Formats: sequence, structure tokens, C-alpha cells
Amino acid sequence: MYAHRKIKGLSLAAGISLALFASGGPLFAQEAELSQPASAVLAEGEVPLLLEGIWQNDCRYVLFDTHYVSQRSGQVVPEIVLRMFYQWYNDRAAESGAYTSEHVPDRNNTVPAVPEQMELRFTPLTDQLFTKAYNMPVAQADGDELYAENEPSGAWDIEISYAGKKIGGERSYHVPVAVIGNNLYLNFAIKTEDSDSVPRSSLLNGVTIQSENLLSGYWQDAGNANGILISPPVTSNELLSYCVADDAVYHIRYWRTDMEYDAAAQAEFTDGDKTYTVPKMIQSGGKVYTCTVGRRTKIRNIDKSKDFPRKYTINSVLVEKKVQASDGSTSSYTVRTATICAFGEPYLSLTDGTRTMEEIVAEQNARRKAPPPSPFPPHGVLDFDWSIVEDPPESWDRRMLDVGK
Repeated sequence: MYAHRKIKGLSLAAGISLALFASGGPLFAQEAELSQPASAVLAEGEVPLLLEGIWQNDCRYVLFDTHYVSQRSGQVVPEIVLRMFYQWYNDRAAESGAYTSEHVPDRNNTVPAVPEQMELRFTPLTDQLFTKAYNMPVAQADGDELYAENEPSGAWDIEISYAGKKIGGERSYHVPVAVIGNNLYLNFAIKTEDSDSVPRSSLLNGVTIQSENLLSGYWQDAGNANGILISPPVTSNELLSYCVADDAVYHIRYWRTDMEYDAAAQAEFTDGDKTYTVPKMIQSGGKVYTCTVGRRTKIRNIDKSKDFPRKYTINSVLVEKKVQASDGSTSSYTVRTATICAFGEPYLSLTDGTRTMEEIVAEQNARRKAPPPSPFPPHGVLDFDWSIVEDPPESWDRRMLDVGK
């Protein structure tokens, strides 16, 4: 989690922002439906910039931007290399058929003769943000510009198909991923950019402000697939979203349903004299989830805690806003907020980029394990006592059970 310095002299504006969340009326109603990212669905064969490069963990390497596309669908064909046998052998488990014909893989009896061919399509869940050094702001419809403060970040839903084959009763599967810096996460929640909750004022010219709690708001669970695999991933039938207020975190359980998705439907729960309003239904991976039964709108049995139940990492987003005064002059200020909250440890980390996938595989597979140590310690000339062999005792063939009888 990032630490943020509070700006002196802005407690009034921050307090006004907090007051919007502390009223007894419906809370989070302004976030009932997550806004669509400014970037639309990526074109076929296009990989988000933040997903480029070779990603790794203890059991695999993943390369999204292979520059190979499927002739059948025009979608991205990734390369996945499995680090097998305690990382002593790298198996090219999934790759483009064109790449396989150009670079013939090893033939052995431990891996398939023909690698799997996967096809990917990327749908943005949040805006892809870079720091100001990249000079790549994301412009909003109201004129705001978004940047990443310290580390680039973004989130996508990856739709995976297996060369058009129907596997496990489905033709495609979804793996939501989030990137913060050089780490990729599978378990995360997203929140609508909420800088408009801070009042506009020309008195804020040139300053950066934020609310007391960057986590305040409704965090929608984006999904929890178990990995980017060459076989269909496993996803949970339940999602866990969070409502973060000033003094509490409310856990909202959603479960899969066959009801028709209604983006406008809302549900509510109460805590004392406060009422909280959240989306009744959410979509993740092409599936619909609900937090109430049937047509009900009351959420029951809400769990409450003081903080998130797990270790988390949030991104830091800077929103540059412009205000026009009555005299026609324009001033600007910046609001610090967050849109991605990743839970637990990263699933993948970006490599340093000094080696290609071919070099990684060749270097690893060229290694040879040292021969095992001899079962006998080093010794000189062996001097055996051959007398028992040359002149064995008379009872040499007696059974041990018969000795002494």
C-alpha cells in the first residue's frame, strides 16, 4: 500500500469531501454502476502497453505480445512456457503454430508434441494510466486528465479461447487481471474515479488534495480466476465486494445467478441510522452476480470490519481538474484518488527485459544437473578379510532363527 502525504491547509476541502460520505442518506449511490473506461475494447490483435514484456512466477513465463495473431480470429496468440521439474526444464506449452514451425521444440516423452494454441481478447476494466513522464494523459469527457502518480496501472478482462475448440462446455473463459507497477494481480477490486466528490474552487489553484481515506467508496470485485493457464481456469461462484466508509468496511457477497443483468438495479443495507446503497447486480467474466434473492433489495447478514481482511495494494491516480472563475480566468488543481485495490501477492512479475523468451528457454534447458554423490566415501586401497569367504564356518548356512537351538 502506498503512503500519501497530507497537504496542509486543505482540511476544509477534505472535510467537505468526507461529509458527502458521512450523511445518513444513501451512500455510494453515485457509484451504483461503474463507469466505462475512456478506452474502448482494444482492437483485435492489440495488446495493452502495460501487458507487454515477459512475465514470470515460480511455475511459468507468459508473453502476451508475441506479434503472432490467429489466422482464424485475428486475436492475439500468447506464449506460455512452463517451468517443469523443479525449474530444470522449460516446456513451450502454448504458442503460435507459425512460431512452432519456425522454431521446432524439443521432442521428448514428458510434453505434448504440439503446443496448445490460445487466443486472447482484452477488454479494459479501468483506464490504462502512466506517470506524467510518459506524457500520455487519459482525457475524460468533462475535461479532466488522469495520470498515474508513482507507478503505471490498469485492469483488463482477458477472454481466452482455445483455437475455437469447446473445452469444459465453454468456448471461451475470462481471466480479469490488474497491473500496478511491475506486478500483475488476479485478485482485485475496482472503483469508479471519484474526484468529482471534491468541490471545485478557484482557491485550489496548483495544489493537490485528497480525502482522508483514499479507500472510501464502493469497490467491486473484478473476479478471481486461478491463473493464466493452458487449460480452462477455475473461477469462484461467489464474489466479494466492499463498501468502505469512514469508520468501517462492509463485506458484500455476490453469487452467480441466471437472472438478466440490470445495471440500474440497486440494493441497500443499514448500519444504525445510516443507509448504504450499492449495485444489486454486477457482471464479471461474462457472468451475472447478485447480492439479494429474487426481487428483494434488502441485503442481509453483512460482515463488518475495520479494514480489508487481507493484505492489499492500491494504485495512486492523479486527476487534473480545471475551474473557470466568474471573471473568465482558469485555474487548475489535482485530486489524488485510487481505482484499483489488489489483494494478496502478485501472480506474475515483469522480468528485466534483458533476455528474449528464446534465450530464457535455451539457457534453462542447456543446464545439466550434477551427478549424485557416490554412496561410498573417498577411500584408499580396500583390504577385505577374505578368510570368512575362503574358509566359512560350518554354520554359515543356518538360519538366524536356528542359532542357539
